[in-house]
Amino acid sequence: MSSAPSILPIESLLPRSYVHHMFSCVGKAILAMGVKIEAIPDSVRVRITGDVETVISVPYDDDDRFMVGLSDGTLLIGSYDDALRCEFDVARYGAGFVQIERGAAKIEWRGIEWATVSAYDANIVEPAGPEPMPLFPDVEIECSIN
Repeated sequence: MSSAPSILPIESLLPRSYVHHMFSCVGKAILAMGVKIEAIPDSVRVRITGDVETVISVPYDDDDRFMVGLSDGTLLIGSYDDALRCEFDVARYGAGFVQIERGAAKIEWRGIEWATVSAYDANIVEPAGPEPMPLFPDVEIECSIN
């Protein structure tokens, strides 16, 4: 009797239909499409390509920042400098993998269904914490100092 551990081939552990599918995908690149968001030079518009194809005008108030929300849960903050060059930063990570490049952001995730651009709002990026509740709202506490 040998003390060496026994090794079972993987196909003996799985139904035959799964094994063929698993190994037929080996070596093939499975690409997550996602989207690329890039600022259009010398304008206040962004081009979104990939799963969603559109050009959106960037709304802004007195702030040079704006927000981009995606269906995977990613929230980006874009900002313009005086020469209308745009930079992106991640406010919240979603399910996709985010790559920030100069003037562009790539989000790799299968099936991004929608994208939206809005004016910057600090309340969305840094939501206020809840107000503390009184411990005993129905009980009046009297303090007397002698």
